[in-house]
Amino acid sequence: MHKKLLYIILFLWCGAVFSQTEIYYFKDSDNVYNIETIKNAEFSLLNKTVLERHSNTTYWFKIPAYKTNAKYIFRIPYDRIHNANAFQNAKKIKKLKNQRYVSYKISRGDHVYIQVKPTLHCYIPIDFNTEEKSILKEKKQLLLNSFYYGFAFLVIVYNLFYFFLFKDDAFLYYSLLLMSITFGLFIMDGMLNFLNIPDFIDDFLMTLNYVILGYVSSKFANSYLFLDMFYPKLKKFSYSVGVCIIISAILYLVFKNYYYLLVLNILVFSLLVIYWCSAVLLFKRNIYTKILVFAYVIFLISGIDFFILKFLGVSAIDTNSTNIKVGAFLEMIILSVAVLYRMKTLKEDNHFMRNEIISYSIEIKNLSEEISEEKQNALEKLETVLSVREDEIFQLIVKGKSNKEIGSQLNISVNTVKFHIKNIYEKLNIKSRKEVLAIAKSQY
Repeated sequence: MHKKLLYIILFLWCGAVFSQTEIYYFKDSDNVYNIETIKNAEFSLLNKTVLERHSNTTYWFKIPAYKTNAKYIFRIPYDRIHNANAFQNAKKIKKLKNQRYVSYKISRGDHVYIQVKPTLHCYIPIDFNTEEKSILKEKKQLLLNSFYYGFAFLVIVYNLFYFFLFKDDAFLYYSLLLMSITFGLFIMDGMLNFLNIPDFIDDFLMTLNYVILGYVSSKFANSYLFLDMFYPKLKKFSYSVGVCIIISAILYLVFKNYYYLLVLNILVFSLLVIYWCSAVLLFKRNIYTKILVFAYVIFLISGIDFFILKFLGVSAIDTNSTNIKVGAFLEMIILSVAVLYRMKTLKEDNHFMRNEIISYSIEIKNLSEEISEEKQNALEKLETVLSVREDEIFQLIVKGKSNKEIGSQLNISVNTVKFHIKNIYEKLNIKSRKEVLAIAKSQY
C-alpha cells in the first residue's frame, strides 16, 4: 500500500514538473493572427524543434499559466532568429538585454504568447526553464565557449609559429582555416549580440566568412596534399566554384533571399566535400593523408546537417552549435598533430633526397673526371701518332679548311697537303673528312 502511494506521488510530481515546461505552438500559414485573435487558435503540444522547409509562415508559441512564484526564461538559442515578440495580457514583454539569443523573462500568472517570424528557415529551437536553471545553463555554456575559443586561439598561434619557423604553407592555411571556422562558430553562438552589432553587419560578416571558408579550405587542402601534383585540373574547377560562391554571397546580401544563402551553403560544402574526396583517393599514400580523411569527416557531417539539411527542413543528427564545436575541437587536435607529423615526414624525405642528390652529384663529377682523363689520353695518343705538320693539317681539316686553303695558310703546295692527308688517313685508319670531324668531336 505504501509503495503504491509512493508511486502515485512520484507520478504526480513528475507530471507537475513536466507541465511547468510544456509549450504549445501554432502555425499561422497566412499570417493573419494577432495578439487578440491568437487566443482562439488551436495550439498543439511542442514535442520537438520546429523544423520545416522555408516559408513566410509565422509561428506562435503558447506558455500556459501555472501557479508558481518562480520566474522563467524563454530563449530561442539560434542566432538567425531576430524577429520575435512576446505578449502577456495583451501587453508586450521586453527582450532581455545583453543576451546571446532572443530571450524573455516571464511570470506564469497568465498565458504567454511568443510570435516568431523566421527569415531563413523554420528551425526554431526552444529553451524554457526557471530563471535559476536558465542562468546556470547559460553560465555553463559560456564557460564551454571560453574554453573552446581559448583553445582555438592557442592552436592558431601554434600553427602560425610553426609557419614562420619552418616556412611551410600548410601551417599558414590551416591557421586561417581555423580562424574562419572559429569565427563562424563565434557568430553562431550569438557572441556578437553582446557587442550590440546591428543585424545587417552580423549578416554581412556571416556571409563573408562563408567565402573565406571556401577559399582557405581549398588552399589548405592543396598545400597539405600537394594536389597540384596529382590533380592539376582541380585548381581550375575550384576557381570556377569560388566565383559562383562570390556571386551567390553578393546576391544574398543584396536581395536577402533564402535561396541564395542555401546555394551559397551548398557550394561551400560541395567544395569541402570535393577536397575530402581527393584525400580519400590519395588515402594509401601516407599516414597524414589518412588522418585528414578521418579528422575532416566529423566537421563535414555536422556542418552539412546544420547548414544544408536544416535549410531543407530535415535533420539527420539534429546538429547544434555545441555538436559542431565538439567536432571542430576534435578536428583541431587531430589535424594539428597531423600537420606537424606531415612536416616531420617531409623533412625526413627532403633529407633523404638531399643525400641522394649529393651522392648522385659526386658520381657525376667522378664520371666527368674519368671522361676528361680519357679524352686527354686520346689527345696525347693522337699527338704521338701524328707528326707536327700532320697535326697542323688535321686541326685545319677539323676547322673545315679546303686543301687549297690549308696549303696557302701553311705555305706548301696542294700536292704536299694531299700527301700529308693520305698519311693522316692511314695512321688514323679513316677514309674521309667526315671521319676526321667525328674523331675531333669525340675528343673534344
